[in-house]
Amino acid sequence: MNIFMVLLRKEIKELLTRQLLFSIAAMILVFYVIGKSVGSHSRASGASNSIVVMDLDRSELSARLLAAMGGGKTPLKPSAFTDIESAMSAPEHSGESSFLVIPAGLARSVEEGRPSRLEFYSRFRKRASGLGAAMAASRIRKVSSLAAAEASSYALERKAPGLPPSFLRDPAPAVEFVVVDGRTEQVPLAQVVGFMQSQSYFFPIAVFFIVILSAQMIMTAIATEKENKTLETLLSSPLDRRMLVVSKLTAAAIIAAGLSGAYLLGMRSFMSGITAAAEGATAAAAGPALAKLGLVITTQGYLLIGLSVLVCILCSLSLAFILGMLAEDVKSIQAMLVPLMMPLMLSYLMPIFIDLSTAGWGIKGLLYAIPFTHAFLAPRAVMTGDIASVVWGIIYQAAVFAVFVTLAARLFSGDALLTLRLRLPGTRRKAAAQ
Repeated sequence: MNIFMVLLRKEIKELLTRQLLFSIAAMILVFYVIGKSVGSHSRASGASNSIVVMDLDRSELSARLLAAMGGGKTPLKPSAFTDIESAMSAPEHSGESSFLVIPAGLARSVEEGRPSRLEFYSRFRKRASGLGAAMAASRIRKVSSLAAAEASSYALERKAPGLPPSFLRDPAPAVEFVVVDGRTEQVPLAQVVGFMQSQSYFFPIAVFFIVILSAQMIMTAIATEKENKTLETLLSSPLDRRMLVVSKLTAAAIIAAGLSGAYLLGMRSFMSGITAAAEGATAAAAGPALAKLGLVITTQGYLLIGLSVLVCILCSLSLAFILGMLAEDVKSIQAMLVPLMMPLMLSYLMPIFIDLSTAGWGIKGLLYAIPFTHAFLAPRAVMTGDIASVVWGIIYQAAVFAVFVTLAARLFSGDALLTLRLRLPGTRRKAAAQ
């Protein structure tokens, strides 16, 4: 047993390196920054969690409906407008996304046994991200169920004879409309949100793993050459160093093209499956409604997304090329991945929880300065028709790639490359002791 404890302590000591502790500290810092940013953004955007109400009936029933919906702790904002277009375009409602119209004659229709309905309109913004749309869909489901129960109680209190049970259970069912760039379609917001989130969450994960896999591959290759003295042999040969850099970056570009092509094929297959599911029996109207709202990706859109992913992978490979040259040996690759992992995690996680269309300039500047963010947001931007932001994102990523390539070429052209190291605190003393 004593021998086992000695071996156990030895293994833990070997595994629990300074590089590992540095990586853990960096991950904690990333999640701390994300948590603080999400919390401050949630407090700042709390005013948009309400529903604008246009009560055109102004009856006892509409008052009871509003009281019941307000009891669900969802803020209701009365509006004096009489049509939904004017209410949505009003400056005082520019930050709101959910609108409820109680039609005129609702109480009389319920009393006379004629069907009526409550109309929910949800404004879906092009550059919106985060959980705002999903939370809005949840609020609509909650208040519509409260309204249905209150309307049913109102009809039962009138003791209307001969009315069908379906009418008495829900005499004024809620009907949802989604508005995108002035186009309005009758479709539940939850279906639109689910469709959008299917690519907002899945595609960035695929890019995330592709970037990490390709970066680790090139970093390991360079660090291995450095550790085995192969790089020293190449640099001492009469070969032009620029040719060495170009050959390595060309190989990286080929890898990036292959990975982005695989991503593109997988994305198209995934979207085909999602679209088929949306057109199934459970949501027969969702597919055509999404197409009429313009939430589709054309062939040109797929190519644009593929180009954005390609340049994103090239950025990561050029940065990994530099980090590989700074690595001390193959074992230090784990720690050297941290400068790449931190911006990757920020650019992936923060748009999931934060709406970039309403975020502060500090958060926007941080995320848009990270080149990977533009590739993560490209599928959603293409689907909502925001082509300009994708094009500018590709241009920015290409500029960052050019900067990294220039820096890598300069590092490769100097003799300090063979002795270049990025050591963590305390590693020099350890190396000197050895």
